[in-house]
Parts: sequence; structure tokens; C-alpha cells
Amino acid sequence: MNKKIIAGYLTIIVFAIFMIGVIVGQAAAVQQVYVFYETASPFPGYIRFAGRVDMAQVADGSTLRERLETLKIEYPGSAIRFFPNGPPPDPEAVKYDIATDSLVLLDPGDITPAAQKELNETAKAQAIIGNLPSWSQVQTNINNISSMDDAKAFLLKLVRIVYWDIKNRPD
Repeated sequence: MNKKIIAGYLTIIVFAIFMIGVIVGQAAAVQQVYVFYETASPFPGYIRFAGRVDMAQVADGSTLRERLETLKIEYPGSAIRFFPNGPPPDPEAVKYDIATDSLVLLDPGDITPAAQKELNETAKAQAIIGNLPSWSQVQTNINNISSMDDAKAFLLKLVRIVYWDIKNRPD
């Protein structure tokens, strides 16, 4: 009798493992890796974002796939390519090759996303420094404000610096 009970438990365990495999297999089938890449600048195939996306998720305005489509508007000159599920690519090591429709190693002349971020931050800092008056100029300008027009002109210059800092780009 104990053998029958053990056999019954083993049957249930094997069936449970089989069902878990089926469920996980179905979940993995709808998962895909996405690559959000640039078509031109800083170089064709530059991977801006990469990760996994659930292609079976019901569109409700908040899914990652819908957000990726919205990002194409924010980043003109960008495109998305979906690959079968696997590890997301490392943008520091690979790029998307449009001609071969595959991921390839970066060329020696290609800039990595980390280096591009550093360049952007350096350019931003230089732009802010270039437009930020010295403290003595600030003090002199404040002391010399004699009209509303003078005050507006001075405040606009200072507000522009804060705006650039928050928005991460001058307009």
C-alpha cells in the first residue's frame, strides 16, 4: 500500500513539473528582447535602450511595448527591433547592424553609451558655465537693477541655467 501511495505522489509531482514547464514555456514564448537603436547619430545601430518585453501583454496605454513606440516620437531617428527571448545585449559591447539585421561588436570608432553620456554631461556643464555670470557680476547686476525690464533680463538669464539643468538640454 505504501508503494501505491508513493507512486501516486510521484505521478502528481511529475504532472506538476510538466505543467510548470508548459506554463514557463508559454511565458518565455511571448517574451522578447528589444533593442531601441539610433539610425544615424552618434552612429547607426547605437543602442539607446535594451531589455525584455512581454509581447502578450494587453495594450492598455501603459505597457512597455507601447512606451517603446512613444519613445520613437521622443527620439526621432530611432527604431526598435525585437529578437527572440534571450539575454538583453550589452550596449557597451555591441550595436545593431541594420544591414545584417543582427547584433555585432562595436567598431573601434564607435562611442559607447557611457562615453556618450559623459560627453553630453560635459557639454551641458560647459553650456551652463558659459552662461553663468560670476558672483561679482550677479551682485553688480542685482545692485544696478533700476527697472522691471532690467530685472526681467537678469532673471531670464539665471532661469535659463536652471531650466537647462532640469531639462538636460537647452531649447
